[in-house]
Amino acid sequence: MAEAKIRVWIDREQCIADMVCVSLCPDVFEMSEEDGKAQIVSKWRVDDNPAEGLVPADLKDCVASASEACPVSIIHFEEK
Repeated sequence: MAEAKIRVWIDREQCIADMVCVSLCPDVFEMSEEDGKAQIVSKWRVDDNPAEGLVPADLKDCVASASEACPVSIIHFEEK
């Protein structure tokens, strides 16, 4: 059986760049040098899309913390 994964996606156009996701979960989130908004770290991206990623299940707590702390509630995740 394949390892469980967590699908993570960000409504990047709504990002206010307060960086709480990066400070809580730097293994998954980073700030874009192009537009200054949050994005998924490149190694987890789906089809090189900075707004969507598949991360290992052991990062779920980190992703959940970032999702809950985001002041504009734009970080979403689900177990795959």
